[in-house]
Order: sequence, then structure tokens, then C-alpha cells
Amino acid sequence: MSVENKKKARIMGLVLVLFSVPALWGEDSRTIPIDVHIIVDSSSAMENKKTEAAAWLCDTVVDVILIDGDRVSLWTAGTKPELIYSGMVSGGEKDEIKTRIRGIEFGGDSADYRGALNQARSQSQPGRISYALLVSGSTAKDPPSREAESAGLLLYSRVDNYSGWRVLTVGLNIANQVRESAAAYMKSR
Repeated sequence: MSVENKKKARIMGLVLVLFSVPALWGEDSRTIPIDVHIIVDSSSAMENKKTEAAAWLCDTVVDVILIDGDRVSLWTAGTKPELIYSGMVSGGEKDEIKTRIRGIEFGGDSADYRGALNQARSQSQPGRISYALLVSGSTAKDPPSREAESAGLLLYSRVDNYSGWRVLTVGLNIANQVRESAAAYMKSR
């Protein structure tokens, strides 16, 4: 396959995946459960914005995006990543998730983003769509996007900036879906 055809296949595959994967932002009418790994920077960089970030996570992610059957893990990214909640969304679980988010304690000088992202990725189940939401302080060290170990992990990601903090959304198992969609598209031509 020529370089030009490979580029076209990659672009078409990405387009197919973007249209086949339910949108995380906006009105959620999906019925297929997903895995959501919420990683919160628990370093002092988030201390002044913790209330705003927690409100966004609770109001936008937990209340609007999550549906029954979704699997959620909540991590803090401090000096070492720590799993503080893991469970399946059903009934009153949303209240428990919001309580855990609001109860995160902040302090320390660093945040191990890569360790938290790698642990979240290791929990992703084959055949399920998995996303990681990394909530970080804008003064904190950026996630390691240039390091070879993390470059592939961050290939399917986007950053939303807020005043003093940001959210990095990572599609954890999107690469295989892009390859499969591109291959299916190329076979159909």
C-alpha cells in the first residue's frame, strides 16, 4: 500500500471511529456501557481550583455522561497514583462517586500522570470503549506527551482548558478500533 493510501486509510478510519463512538460531550443518548477512568491531579497545583473542578466532574461527567452499566474508576495522581473508587454505575452509585470526588485531598509537589494513565489502561477491558479523564492544574507539569512510552497512549486525546485547570480526555483503546475500521473501509473499496 502506498504512503498516500495509508494516510487516507488512517484518516478514514479515524473518521469512522469518531462517528461510531458515542460522543462524551453533549446530550448522551447512548445505551452501550463504557469504562471511564477519572484521574484527578491531587498535587498542590489543583488546590485553588478543587471546588470548580469537582463541580464540573460531578455535574458534567457523573450526572450527565455516566449511565447504568458504565464502569468507573477514580484515581488521584499524587506522588504515586492511588485508586480511591472502582465500581459499576447503578442507582445510588453516582452519589458515592460524587462524594469521593469532593473528598479528594490536595497537597504535594508532583503528580504521577503517566503512572495513573498506565494503571487505568491496564484496567481497560477488551471489547469495551474506555476513556480516561485527567483533571490537572495548569501549573502542574504537563502529561508526558513526548515520551515514547506515552506517545501512543495520548494519540487519541484532546485537551479542554478551563481557568487555572484543564481536562485531558484519552481514548484508551481506540487504536485497535481505528485499525479495524480502516481495514474494513479499505476492503469495501
